[in-house]
Amino acid sequence: MNIYNFEDYINETILDRGYDYYIGGNIIETYNQGDNEYIFKVQGSDDYEVIVKLDDNGEILYSECDCPYDFGPICKHQVAAFYKLLEIFNNQDSGSNVQKGVSKQKDIKEVLNNLSKEELIKIIVDITEEDETLKNRLIVRYSRGDSKQELIRCKTLIDSIVRKYTDRDGFISYRETYDFVSEMGDLLEKARDTEDILLALDIAFLVLEEAVGAFQYADDSDGNIGFLVSETMEVIGDIVAGSRDLDIDLREKIFNKLLEQSENKIFDGWESYRIDILWLCTEFADIEELRNKLKMRIEYLLDKDPDNSYKKYIDEKMLEILYVLKEKYGTKEEAEQFIKEHLEFTSFKELFIQKYFKEKDYKKVIELALEWEEQDKQYAGLVSKWKKIRYEAYKKLSLKEEQKKLAKELLFDGNFEYYRELKGLITGDKTEFYNDLKQELKNYKGWHGRDIYLKVILEENDLDELMKFVKENPTRIEEYADKLKDKFKDEVIEVYKKYIKLAASSSSKRSDYQKVCEILKRYKKIAGEKSQKEIKNELMSLYKKRPAFIDELSKIK
Repeated sequence: MNIYNFEDYINETILDRGYDYYIGGNIIETYNQGDNEYIFKVQGSDDYEVIVKLDDNGEILYSECDCPYDFGPICKHQVAAFYKLLEIFNNQDSGSNVQKGVSKQKDIKEVLNNLSKEELIKIIVDITEEDETLKNRLIVRYSRGDSKQELIRCKTLIDSIVRKYTDRDGFISYRETYDFVSEMGDLLEKARDTEDILLALDIAFLVLEEAVGAFQYADDSDGNIGFLVSETMEVIGDIVAGSRDLDIDLREKIFNKLLEQSENKIFDGWESYRIDILWLCTEFADIEELRNKLKMRIEYLLDKDPDNSYKKYIDEKMLEILYVLKEKYGTKEEAEQFIKEHLEFTSFKELFIQKYFKEKDYKKVIELALEWEEQDKQYAGLVSKWKKIRYEAYKKLSLKEEQKKLAKELLFDGNFEYYRELKGLITGDKTEFYNDLKQELKNYKGWHGRDIYLKVILEENDLDELMKFVKENPTRIEEYADKLKDKFKDEVIEVYKKYIKLAASSSSKRSDYQKVCEILKRYKKIAGEKSQKEIKNELMSLYKKRPAFIDELSKIK
């Protein structure tokens, strides 16, 4: 099929639809990759990418679209791309030789370099008249003014970015969120590059407020908004770290800005970010007056009773700040008393039990760990934490039987690192121990059982058991084929075939078919070209009514 006769080879309905896309301007971007390879961005129910590769005479060597179309080898998006290519080539003067027909545009730098200052200014003004965000970005980047003016310009840029990406309902869609975050990130670069440390902090705060607010009006399915908040907090942290050697007056101004920001209502419902700001305030706690102001602020927040299901977590984090202040600037007795007064919180329990560990009072460690295991029994993670501490105390006291029992509990709770501990404590027949443990794990009803069982047999390089596992779970064959192929080549090939057929039967769109073909390519390395060809032919016969699948299978060489 040639770019000059493709209409003769394509279903008329698809041809008409593709032509409508072409005429309707649905091809929004065209790239010449060189070597007669072109990439088109085609707008439909979504944006799709079409790749077309030709030879020097216009023969279509390869054509692919990432849309889900499954009723023929050529979709309407590819047809639109063919018409676009035909337009490109027909506008050239050089007949049918495609490679010669593509003219090379002048480099943009070469074009602009020949223009006068006035012409360049006019171009920029014309462009920015149609792009408010670009205009504001250029003003922020290149204009100079006092701090107040700079801040106003940054706020104007933020507002224009928000307007650019929000829809009629004031919401930023999933597809727009990444670009929104990227443009907001430019302001963080401004904050990093600003020599005025107070202005840099104010710019970062502007971004932080908008970023936290964006959780309410943007789709954060990919975590882009969360990333923007984290990146902004990192910039603020760097600014604070750079203030350690400044004079007291300037440090106090920075501290006051941080403390004031911690009161911002934007953090209502996002208390962890408020706490991050308060932690940054501790960088200035060497100044007694500022330390006392920070204590008063935290105590005020602790006394508040917000309608918040995370109040206990929030209180614990703020109390940790107060403890650090007492530990660093108070007496040892005050710090220890503070721990005792707050043992309802996990972090303070840990501090308390570590005190006895340092004092080598391991019996007290065991006593406390057992008490808290019972107290926190509804929280599996906490119970595991106290068990691990108790295990270390048993180890210090050389209580082997207690260690053995607890190591097994921890292993069955999902902590594989205790397998080696447990194995090291066995004094009898280790083969018998392994076989008994393996059977227990296979029969264990807890959700950790199979995972730990698999890790144990891999640790012991038990290939017979691993082969049994793979036969029962063919979807795992690719993970272990290389490990098993030398000893069980025929069995591995049979399981691989089963896996390929399962993957094929659950496929419904081109991307699924491509994944099946990738599996087939890897299968070839295990089973050889002949076996690959046999199963490929079997699939082509089985799925002959799925042309997109046949198309993908035919590409396998």
